[in-house]
Amino acid sequence: MGSIEAEAEAEPDMPPRRSAGNEADLGDAEICAALLDGAPWAADALYDRVVEAVEAVLFRLLGADADRDDLVQLAIERVVSSVVSGRFARGCSLRSWATLLAQHVAVDALRARARERKLFDRRVPYQTLELVDAHAATPEHLAETRRRVALLQSALGHVNRERSEAVVLHDLLGHDLAEIAQLTGVSVAAAQSRLVRGRRDLLAWIRAHEGTE
Repeated sequence: MGSIEAEAEAEPDMPPRRSAGNEADLGDAEICAALLDGAPWAADALYDRVVEAVEAVLFRLLGADADRDDLVQLAIERVVSSVVSGRFARGCSLRSWATLLAQHVAVDALRARARERKLFDRRVPYQTLELVDAHAATPEHLAETRRRVALLQSALGHVNRERSEAVVLHDLLGHDLAEIAQLTGVSVAAAQSRLVRGRRDLLAWIRAHEGTE
């Protein structure tokens, strides 16, 4: 008995083991602190916290893309790196921050494809952006929708990144100007200016290239 009691008394300073699911109850600040401390569970907790937001952004911008799993991983790696490096200033939630970084990853992918002239070799699937119910749509309507989605994707890969970012965050992902300003580190007025100019630039690019793609 004495030896058992001695062993029990020798471990009072050991941190409690976390069981599966405990991390869901933690706040963003606790997950970030644990990640900085090198806690073995922290990266998984962060993944669970942001993965749905990341996947939603990439699906919204890229559809059922063949490279989406890799892009999801890349976006989450950027989130982790930003926390560890201190670039994530914690002025918004981890999910909101992951949304912004995922959008960067998606636009970077579109830009790379535009440079390689491979974007339109890929088939844009039915399940992308704002498609209507396939049961109610005609084949001609679906083909036209796919064409417009491909044109928008190409435009996002060509126009000024800060402006296209504002359009994606506001018009596709539903953030208001105050949230965009907070996410991107600019004033609300600057965010509004980027949004207005971004819409103008995207529309001009689409009009200039419609019928040529």
